[in-house]
Amino acid sequence: MTRPQPGIFAEGSTAHYALEYTVGGDGAALAAALRQARADAGGTNMVLAFSGSAWSSLGGSAPAGLRGFDKLGSAPGPTAPATQRDLLVWLHGDTISDVYDAALAAGRAMAPVGTPDLDLRGFTYHDSRDLIGFVDGTANPKGDARMEAALIPDGNGGAFAMSQQWVHDLDSFNALPVAEQEGVVGRTKPDSIELEGDAMPADSHVSRTDVKIDGVAQKIWRRSFPYGDTSTKGLYFLSFACDLARFDVQLQRMYGVSGDGLKDRITEFSAAITGSYWYAPSEDDLAAALGG
Repeated sequence: MTRPQPGIFAEGSTAHYALEYTVGGDGAALAAALRQARADAGGTNMVLAFSGSAWSSLGGSAPAGLRGFDKLGSAPGPTAPATQRDLLVWLHGDTISDVYDAALAAGRAMAPVGTPDLDLRGFTYHDSRDLIGFVDGTANPKGDARMEAALIPDGNGGAFAMSQQWVHDLDSFNALPVAEQEGVVGRTKPDSIELEGDAMPADSHVSRTDVKIDGVAQKIWRRSFPYGDTSTKGLYFLSFACDLARFDVQLQRMYGVSGDGLKDRITEFSAAITGSYWYAPSEDDLAAALGG
């Protein structure tokens, strides 16, 4: 098995940066830009993920099943827009200074080949909570199960990935009684304990996303982070999976297109404004594609 990009599994970061690019078709120029960005990242974790066409431009072979993100839902209900881009640069580390320096360096390196469609600085909020006040990623797999959930099971160390930028309506969510907030999420707010039995609504976020198919839990490896200022607040949802279909199943159940007529109540208080599917190649395949 070749090595996954180590930043996918490196934990404990308090600062994050996401850059999403549309790039031209010159694979050699893109490879040179990414070599420079990686060289200038210092000790900051850098994960690179690609659309199928961008990875092919570098001479890489995209895994079976990789495709662009498709829009889900329809007005007047919640929708998940498709804003498929070519390249994701995810940076994370211990200090915003180091991460920001790495983002600036990546921006300089990428300037000849593209400009970012998304330029987003994130952070850890309290004890790893989303801005709605609930712990994010409580049900993430642990230990070796992280790699089982995240890596494509063909031994190459690559992973499918999904990103969405979500914007929260915190005023509306915070106006709910805490008990109702817990029903929306499916967990208790202070200590993140999953609701049980009749206390767990069928349209809670946990109910809609914690699903099994033929007895197999559709686990993914979440690496999301909050972002925001005093006017715009939200979550950059970033996750990795061994099978793109795991994202499809969860999204279909969230947006009410899975056939049971239910939607995820979290979509009443938070709206996705971007959506992309990616391939995060192994460290070895990435180094070979970038050359130099």
